[in-house]
Amino acid sequence: MPLDGQGRLPWLQANLEMTQMMKRLMVTGALLVMAGAAAMAGPERIQFPKGYETTFSNYMNAERQNKKQLARFYANDIAVEGAKNGGELPDGSILIMEVYKAKANDAGEPMRSKNLDRLIRGDLAAVMVKQKGAGWGKDYTGDKMNVGDWEFAGFNADGSRLDKNFADCRSCHSALKDSNFVFSREHLGK
Repeated sequence: MPLDGQGRLPWLQANLEMTQMMKRLMVTGALLVMAGAAAMAGPERIQFPKGYETTFSNYMNAERQNKKQLARFYANDIAVEGAKNGGELPDGSILIMEVYKAKANDAGEPMRSKNLDRLIRGDLAAVMVKQKGAGWGKDYTGDKMNVGDWEFAGFNADGSRLDKNFADCRSCHSALKDSNFVFSREHLGK
């Protein structure tokens, strides 16, 4: 069999080069698949919206249903304008709920104001963020998980990410299709 100038069989050399190229392609493909899977779904899509207190509109304040917390609601301009137009909130809409613990008395019970019988706001417990992105809903299946293209994330008061499963949030909001999966929809854009 004829050898090349370096003492190798040409067909064997070509086979080795093809094998090395295939290995590189497989490794590259695996890395791309892992990166894509990590970016596909979940709260990691959402970043803490720094400065929202001054750049978003505070459109509502309320006691939470658990009677132990208060909430302040904010919306970015995209959500506010979408609400004013009366239609579905557009992609890029961001809604924020600051969750505050109610001040507690010595027995640990939530304190209420004497004149208005309202919870007295204590420390900020969490900043919950709901953001809408094109096609984000396709990553979730089942009626209880369907909240359109909304994604949920949560952050501590310092902006660090909460380690939380948002299935309960999705399940609760899934019943609100007529209000674009937003409990406070009627207050937006007013």
